Amino acid sequence: MMCRVLSPSAIVLRFYPFCMNGNTCRGITKFPVLSNVENQRCIDINTNEVISTRMAQSHAASAVSETLNRDDTLPLMESTSAEVMSETFEIPSKFLRPTIEDRAPLSFDQIPGPMIMKLWEKYWKYVPIFGTQLFSSLLNNRFSQGRLSWNRNITPVKYLFNRYGCIVRLSGPLSGDIVMIHRPEHIEEVFKQEGNTPIRSGIDVLEHYRLHYRKYRLAGAFSMQSSEWLELKEKVHKPFNKIDPKFFRKLEIVSEDFIGQIRKIRNRQDEVPDNFNEDIARWGSECFFTLIFDKKLGFLDSTGQNPTSEPAIFIDALTTAHKYLSRCETGFQVWRFFDTPFSKRLFSACDVIDGIIGKYIRQAQNMFRTRSPLSCSEETSSVLEKLLLAQRLHPDDVSTLLMDMAILGVQAMTSCEAFLLYFLAKSPRVQKKLYEEIVSVIPNAESSITETNLQDMPYLKACLKESLRLRPAFPYITRLLPNSICLHGYTVPKGTFVIMASQITSQREENFEDPEKFRPERWLTNRVDDDFQEYSYLPFGHGARSCLGRHMAEIKMALLTAKLVREFKIEYNYADIGTSFYMMNVPDKPLRFRFIDRD
Repeated sequence: MMCRVLSPSAIVLRFYPFCMNGNTCRGITKFPVLSNVENQRCIDINTNEVISTRMAQSHAASAVSETLNRDDTLPLMESTSAEVMSETFEIPSKFLRPTIEDRAPLSFDQIPGPMIMKLWEKYWKYVPIFGTQLFSSLLNNRFSQGRLSWNRNITPVKYLFNRYGCIVRLSGPLSGDIVMIHRPEHIEEVFKQEGNTPIRSGIDVLEHYRLHYRKYRLAGAFSMQSSEWLELKEKVHKPFNKIDPKFFRKLEIVSEDFIGQIRKIRNRQDEVPDNFNEDIARWGSECFFTLIFDKKLGFLDSTGQNPTSEPAIFIDALTTAHKYLSRCETGFQVWRFFDTPFSKRLFSACDVIDGIIGKYIRQAQNMFRTRSPLSCSEETSSVLEKLLLAQRLHPDDVSTLLMDMAILGVQAMTSCEAFLLYFLAKSPRVQKKLYEEIVSVIPNAESSITETNLQDMPYLKACLKESLRLRPAFPYITRLLPNSICLHGYTVPKGTFVIMASQITSQREENFEDPEKFRPERWLTNRVDDDFQEYSYLPFGHGARSCLGRHMAEIKMALLTAKLVREFKIEYNYADIGTSFYMMNVPDKPLRFRFIDRD
């Protein structure tokens, strides 16, 4: 680069185009006026000696206020006895890089995202002609090569983040604007401003079933919002978060029945059949009825295996509801306009579940009819009795609440238990360490396990937390923004629907060391891996809309796992088990475990 003196009284440096870090830069900058300059001539100036345009404004301001005759100033010209005047640099601010604090947030329209959503919007009018599932599948495969097939769990979401960055904007035909995030600091910002009445996505088809098909008063606990949700949460919080010893012992008996079922169904190689997931579902359903209704329906008994029995009918309806619930919630929701084959099958299954739950609610009402709320003992009452008598909930509201717990809660808990057993089977070292802890707390194999015993097993808790980190029941958390916020330098307006990919958050290297490995030891120290640990692990949600049945689920899973590891050495010798997404994470392969009796 060359510098030429134009006159004795003024100097203008004309910066010709040059490259810095691959970028072409242009500009004209004024420097101090020089007088009495002798032997003026052109000299070469190394571009590395030019004041970097990357300096912060605060540094630039202090630097340019000093004169050029200081020893540490940049030598621009060779001169003898040069006299420098007191004028300072005049550098336009547009040539200086602003500090982070001075940057204005980028607009919402500048958030990157895929164009496929715009195409969906454009061709939405043709959907009723072709049908929801067929049309959405064609669009997915035509415009994204199958990468946005939403039943593939978090794979399409990872694709979006890898292509567009840590914040992605989606536009859909009916859902409006959606923003997807996964970094814990962004998730923290969303939760910090949600308030006491956050709004999350419900399950639209279940809401339609209750309000329009069954004509109930409320849409159900999962779809409730605002004050209705807060009122329900206050009433069910205590019954759901305390399990008295009487019912804990009954849950232990159910776990012992499950152990007996394993011994019946395993083959000579101690391996259970391909449909072992159904047996885990039976265990979860028996726990549900035991804790809620104080009834043992016999899901694990030989009579409960009969296809015409009530337990078998309930399990079949639960499986069907779960299957078609996912199909109705993905793709375009044509069932809003007319009944579809999927919605008909879902509603029929829901009718069966609702009928069985309603039957036992009516039986309980007849039993409680002569009782007063004061006679409801905290130590001996079932959860249903507490809800109807102590909390004065309407029977229809109890029915929708329990139906949500059955369809969503039971399935979520049993899938999480299946993944926990899988991780233990694939980690013999971890399983051995867990067995040693259980034996140290309960030396006698015939002794009962109490809730206090479980609290004295920190490694069991760590195994449970690590499994939920790798395979949470629900991989996403959703919120509707009550206020405009700034995320990653972008302005996200009020009313935007935000999807937080919490499973991706908990499996990133910057949040957890060796994130793909099953390492329960990481939960045994007080050291946090980063400043956002609280928002890097959210298997039960966060804040006011966190899972109502968290305590119940953790107790049941910990109890069954302790019983199984105490009785058996668990192995798995087949291909790795991944996840399929059917409104929640479920194993994508048969659970062909080996349960080997311990000596």
